[in-house]
Amino acid sequence: MGPIVGIREFIGMLERRGPVMAALLVVCVLVTLAQALALPRAFESIAVLQVQPTVLTGGVDSGDTATRLRTIEQRIMARNNVLDMIDRFGMYDDTPLSEDERVAQFRQDVRVSFVSGVTASAGAMEEVSAIQVTARTGTAANSANLANDIVSQIQTGNLRERDQRLSGLIGTLETQDQRAAEAIGRVEADLAAFRAANIDSMPENLEFLAAEQTRLEEQRTELIRTMQSLERERIALEVGTPELGRQEPLAQQLRILEVDVAQARRTLAPDHPEVLRLQAQIDALRDGNDQQMPAGQSRQIDLILQQEESLQLELQAIERRLPVIASNVAGIPGVTETMADYTRRLAALDIPRIAIAERLSRARLDQSLVTSDYGQQMILLESATEAEYPLSSGRKRLAMLGIIMGVGLALLSGFALEIRRPILRTQAMVTKYLGVAPIAAIPYRPTAREQVMQRTRNAASCVILLAGMIAAIILILNR
Repeated sequence: MGPIVGIREFIGMLERRGPVMAALLVVCVLVTLAQALALPRAFESIAVLQVQPTVLTGGVDSGDTATRLRTIEQRIMARNNVLDMIDRFGMYDDTPLSEDERVAQFRQDVRVSFVSGVTASAGAMEEVSAIQVTARTGTAANSANLANDIVSQIQTGNLRERDQRLSGLIGTLETQDQRAAEAIGRVEADLAAFRAANIDSMPENLEFLAAEQTRLEEQRTELIRTMQSLERERIALEVGTPELGRQEPLAQQLRILEVDVAQARRTLAPDHPEVLRLQAQIDALRDGNDQQMPAGQSRQIDLILQQEESLQLELQAIERRLPVIASNVAGIPGVTETMADYTRRLAALDIPRIAIAERLSRARLDQSLVTSDYGQQMILLESATEAEYPLSSGRKRLAMLGIIMGVGLALLSGFALEIRRPILRTQAMVTKYLGVAPIAAIPYRPTAREQVMQRTRNAASCVILLAGMIAAIILILNR
């Protein structure tokens, strides 16, 4: 750094190199100050919205506040909406920024922050308790108006988003409920058709069918006994009563022929010649017997034959009904299994429909309560006001850096000039650099010309510094 040792040598260097150092200092300070003042001034305003908790228990107004608000934030910060706000508030008109750069700068200058609330438990969903909108523009009025405008957009967007989600949820749930009802209706129709097709094999008819089967079997047994008794009575009338003490030969022959024809019918066809011959003999004997029987006895035999025919018809009806009952009873297990399958299908369809109906009921209740202002509300806790003072925007920092840089350059220039002409000015310097102690030291007396030059340099330094101060004041005032 040259032969500058001690304060006196440093002050002497300032006196000798003052004009150059002052000029460098003033130039650096003025350039830096101009750059600092050229930075745009920024005013910042803050608006705060308080999100009041909802009293609802279902729908879209509970549990998804953060998601809904972030969706609103994304819509506000969308490119088209940002360009619209830039045009409405006349932002960046005095800057040569392109459209994309303006959008990027706006997103840096405007911030929407969400303040998380205290959750009820560790696993509970994060809730938003407040929203802070910060806007930074070139004027205080613009920053306040912009922050308030964004707050208004958030409130309006929240109401619109909430109503749209409620309407969409209700519409979706109604569609799902209708589909579930249609599916249940189809299964119920199939069940009704199945019941109609298998009405006699329903499980609830088992007891009735069993009772009917027992009753018919008892009736069949009783009918067989009655028919046998009537047949014995008819035979007794035909062959004669025991009280007469004799047997009619024709009646005995008729009985024998009837037994023969019955046996023949069991083994031969109805139109077999042997069967026809025996039947012809029976008819001939009856025609002859009827002429010999008393009228009352013949009438009694006819009544017995009519009873036997009636009982035979009743027995045939019972014989036809019993297989039907047996078939119905045998089909009950299969019908029961099919009915159980239908019941399971209905239960599987009914459970989700009940859940859909409950959600739909809660959503409709929420919609009615939201319409009555019982839902989640956003209260403007603090509106944005015009800032009294602008932000520093880095001006002070840049100005301080300029002053420090000017001082450093001025000192560096002074040292550089001193190094170009190194002079030993004190005894200590002579001893240090030459290694020889001087015998005597005579104080230096400048001449009149040197004194005038020194005063001129001091005056020039002062004038340069003063001019720099005046120029700096003018720059500051013009800005």
